[in-house]
Formats: sequence, C-alpha cells, structure tokens
Amino acid sequence: MVADSRRSMRARLYPVGLATALLFGASGLASAATCPTVADSKGIKTVHPQQAELAEFEGQLGRKLAFSDNPLFADRVKAGQLPPVAQRLPAEPMVVLPYQECGRYGGVLRGTSRALESGTSEVLSWRQVNLVRLADDLATIVPNVAKSFSWSDDRRTITFVLRRGHKWSNGVPFTTDDVVFYFDDLIKNKDLHPTVPGVWRVGGKPVEVEKVDAETFKLHFAGPHPGLLHYLSTGGSFFSPYAPKHFYEKYHIKYNPNADADAKAAGAENWVKRFKQVWDKWGDTETINPIAVTRPTLESHILESEANTQRRAFVANPYYFKVDSAGNQLPYISRQLERFLDKELQLLAIMNGEIDQKAQGVGLENYPVLKENESKGKFKLTMPPGQNGDPIAFNITHKDPELRKIFSDVRWRQAMSLAINRKEMNETLWFGLGTPQASLPLGVPFVTDANRNYMIDYDPKRANALLDEMGLKRGSNNMRMRFDGKPLTILWEYTSQFASSGYVQLVQGYWRAVGVEVNLKEITTQLTRQKALAGDTDIVMEWDIPYEPNLISEIELYTPPYREGSPLFGTAWRQWHLSKGDKGEEPPAWAKRLYQLEDEWRTTVPRSPRYMEIGREMVKINQDNLTIIGTVANLPGPTVVNPKLANVRDWTVQHYNYARTYPFRPDQWYYKE
Repeated sequence: MVADSRRSMRARLYPVGLATALLFGASGLASAATCPTVADSKGIKTVHPQQAELAEFEGQLGRKLAFSDNPLFADRVKAGQLPPVAQRLPAEPMVVLPYQECGRYGGVLRGTSRALESGTSEVLSWRQVNLVRLADDLATIVPNVAKSFSWSDDRRTITFVLRRGHKWSNGVPFTTDDVVFYFDDLIKNKDLHPTVPGVWRVGGKPVEVEKVDAETFKLHFAGPHPGLLHYLSTGGSFFSPYAPKHFYEKYHIKYNPNADADAKAAGAENWVKRFKQVWDKWGDTETINPIAVTRPTLESHILESEANTQRRAFVANPYYFKVDSAGNQLPYISRQLERFLDKELQLLAIMNGEIDQKAQGVGLENYPVLKENESKGKFKLTMPPGQNGDPIAFNITHKDPELRKIFSDVRWRQAMSLAINRKEMNETLWFGLGTPQASLPLGVPFVTDANRNYMIDYDPKRANALLDEMGLKRGSNNMRMRFDGKPLTILWEYTSQFASSGYVQLVQGYWRAVGVEVNLKEITTQLTRQKALAGDTDIVMEWDIPYEPNLISEIELYTPPYREGSPLFGTAWRQWHLSKGDKGEEPPAWAKRLYQLEDEWRTTVPRSPRYMEIGREMVKINQDNLTIIGTVANLPGPTVVNPKLANVRDWTVQHYNYARTYPFRPDQWYYKE
C-alpha cells in the first residue's frame, strides 16, 4: 500500500509522458571540424581556464567562428518570433571549452529540492550566472557575465566591462543601467533595504556605482575591498548585482508615481510589499506568481511556466551569452525540471533513476543504500569532501528572559558541548568517516589543532558540574529547573534539511543524561527561518561553515548574527553596531570587539600578517564564548549523477559556500543518448 501511494505521488508530481519526450527527444549538433576541449585543446591556449573571449579564440583558430542554434528555437526563428542565433548572441560571446566534447542538444535535467526556500540552491546553481565565476580549481576567479574586471592599485575601485550586445532573455539590451538600478534603486533604497547588505559596505559607508558608458561601470568603496570578487564567485554567486530596470521600474515608486495605487489594486499593502513579491535576490519567492514567467534573466534557463508548490520547469534561454568551441550556443540541455519532494521521496526518486544530479541534502546516512543500488546503473555515486556534522547555536538573545539568562551563560554552552559524545555520533551516524571537531572556518591558515579540539571531549561529569555551578537545580524527576523554579525544557525545532532525526535524537539523549529536557519538533526550513528572524527559537542550526574564500568576502559569517536570512542570535546587536547605538541593543564587549575586527578585516589583504592576527583573535573570541557548538568535520558528501549525463567532472568539493555546481559548468553538460 505504501509503495503504491508513493508511485501515485510520483505520477502526480512528474508527468511520465513529458519526461520521456524531453529526455529522449534530443537533437544532434552540427559540430565544426574541430572542437577544442579541456581533454584535447587542439593547441588552443586561453588566458582564463577553460574559456576564451571570441576575438582571443578566433585569433588562434585562424577563422571566424560560425554559430549554430538549438533546434528548440527553430520554429520560432522561422516564424519571425526570434532573431537568428547570431543576432541573439552578444557581439562578444564567451567561448567555452567543454570538458570532454562538444555535446548534443536536447533533454531535461531532472532535479529535486525539498520545497520553495528549502534546499533549492543546487538546482539554482545549474542555471545561475554572475559577473565573475570561480573556476573548477576553486581558486581562480574568471570573467563570466562581465567580459573583464580590474582593480585600482588601492583596491578601492573596481571596473567591470560588460559584453557588447548582451541581451536579457526577452531580447532587451543588458547594460550598465541595470547595474546602476540594482545599486541605487534596490539595495540602497531604504524602503526595500533599511540597511545596505554588508558586502556592499566598507568603513560603514555603502558602495557608490559610476556608469562610464553602456558597457562599463565602476564600483567605488570607502576603503580597500579585496574580498569582493571572492564573494561574487562563491556564496554570493547566487545574488547577482544587476536587475532588469525596464521590467521592474513599473513597480518602483521612483519611476511610477502610481506604484502604490497599482500595488493596492493587485492586493498588496503598498509598492514596497508588491515589489518584494516580484523581486527577490534569492529567486525562490519571486517565481511563485504569474509575473515570474515574463521576468527577464541572464541565466542559462528561464522559467517556462508558472511555478507551484510541486514543481518548477525551466527552458533554455534563447539569448544566453555563451557558445562552445564549435560555435554552438549553450546550454545544450533544453530544459530543467525541479520537483519538490520530502527527503524520503527524494531518495526513492534517485534510486528509480528519476534524478540526474543530486548532492544537497542527500545525507551521508543514505550512503549504504545508495552504494547498494548504484550497481543497477541508474546513477553514479561519488563522495567528494565538503560536509560537516550539523553545528548547534543557542539563542543567547532569547525573548524569554529566563532562557536568555541561561543560554547567555558560557558555562551552559560549555556544558552542552561536553555532554555530546562525538565519537559515538561519528560512528553511529557517519560510519566513522568524520573527525570530531569544534565549529571553525575551514581551510584557513590561522586555525590550530588546539582550536579544533576545543571543548569537544565527552565529559558528562564536567558538564554536570558546570550546570550545578550555574545553579540549575534538579527537580523531583531529576531533571533540571530554571532559575524561576519552572522545569527547564528546550524546544528544538529542526528541519531535515540541516539535521537528520537520528542526529537530534542522539543529542537529545546526551543532554537528557545531564538533566536537560529536550522536546523535538520537525518543521519546515521556511518556518525555521521565519522563527529565527523573529528571534523566537531556542536553537538554530543553519550556519554553513565558511571556507577561506567565503570568510575573506563575508566576514559577517563569523560575527553575530552569523547569517542574514536565518540569524543564530544577536540581530539587535548588529543593528546597534550599524546605527552607532541609535537602534537595536547594545552588545557585550566581546561582540563589540568582533564588529571592530570585522570592519578592519574587510580592508585587510588576505594572508598578510595583520590578516593572520585578526583571524586568530576572531577564532579565540568565538571559542571563548562558544558561540557555535561543532560536532564532526571532514565528512564526504554523497553526490549522484545520471551515467548518461556527459561533460560532468567529479566534484572536488560539495558545498553551498562554493556555489554547489557553479564552478563545474553545468551549462556544458549534455546527454550522450
């Protein structure tokens, strides 16, 4: 009965006829006589790894590159609804060297996420673009939407040059006006953004954008900003600093005096509420309305039909700005389909061969069953590094004064850490593949073994002593009481996106053993974020441990509240800091010091002596206050790929902070048959 209901569910969520037509309706390409690839460059040398500008490529090729179109667009071109491909491409398209070979058009790239705003970054990374990109060596930053970039000597000004003739997916020119609109009318508009996002502030002052001409703009900062490109090419790659002005200005009060009235007519309170419905930097919320189908983008695929709570479908962007080394416009894969499934149904879909690429949220606990089913040939399983056991952060700025008093005492956090049996957790949940470790930035030169081992011993005797020392007495049932005499109970509201039920149940047992009652409740990712933003939660777990490139560019990941969309604690502290004491709540001295170091870090050259000093001090402050409790590090992340999917190289890391698939160029993936 259960199996039948699951089959029924899958049938409703994924129309088999459509899937079959898309997957096997591929068309071959009219490839040029030569096709330089990463595997065989045919003597082509490029300034940037695995890509070239058109003039650079044609100069070595010795001839003009002829462009070929996706047959998907043939009828529209023939009917005059679309220009020929040569007129749709920029005058300066990027030339991509595929990994193995120039591919063939067609097919659907089938993926899955949990729900809107839940586990969607992987599928988004299939189509996402930004001004720059991180190459697959995970170190080299290369041009992407931007044709080129250059810093001033003092790293206060960066100049970007866009591609001449680049167009949005509706054929309207993409120019620096769209960049100026993003900065001056979106992120610096106080109604839409009361505070300019941290990456666009240096020395407390927001970025200034200067339009030079239609393709050239400059960003000016109040001080050096050496981490900007790291941001745009890693965790910040999902947040492109441009928006189609021609599309959004009708919703903006600056350009449309009737925007408020129009918003109310559409059922929104005002133009700000309406604007946030149609524009969202993450890209999930804005796709769930009829307007989204007409929203222009620069991504490889565009929304094909109105999204719903079960699925989103995307189709190739006819104006995408890249071609392969034989002149074929990318992407090869004509469509992308994202289904929203819970974790159990995701696993079933993978084993049934219904998912073409999946890593986010697969979970190491599923490795045995995936390995066992790999032999059936429906997917290939790899185990790249990049995962860590889930971190735990207590809300030390809790609204409940009693819980705040308890959680804000560092002895509480020390006791909770010492009560966790990480060795047992590693063996039970992760097959002994990880390393018990404190929660720390990864791949940074200033973290020591002493840091990694801080407060990770399993020592329930010491944990009990610390709780006793705090005055948390035991009641008649031997469980601890709050200072006001009420039972001390932790409500742990978690989402399976960030923690398995086995994980939270183990920790629940460890904490109960030292007299702390814990009630578990699984809720949606979206709800955990809403509650975290409201400060109405006991524990928050959504902290993607930063690697060095992320720390260089987003040092606020290591200072309260540690995450913008799902804060761990201390949101009011940051408000106080940014407003110079006019708003929010005054932080303790240690948090004030972190903010001072954050401001200095932004202008510090990576790997310099001062960089090392700041890094060591920030680690010490966070560990002395045990702001985030770590469990296990260095875990592999199961990654599945359809064996028929070609030009896919093995991941060298599998992590949100490296932008998921983005460095590995999914726009040149294709199906072999």
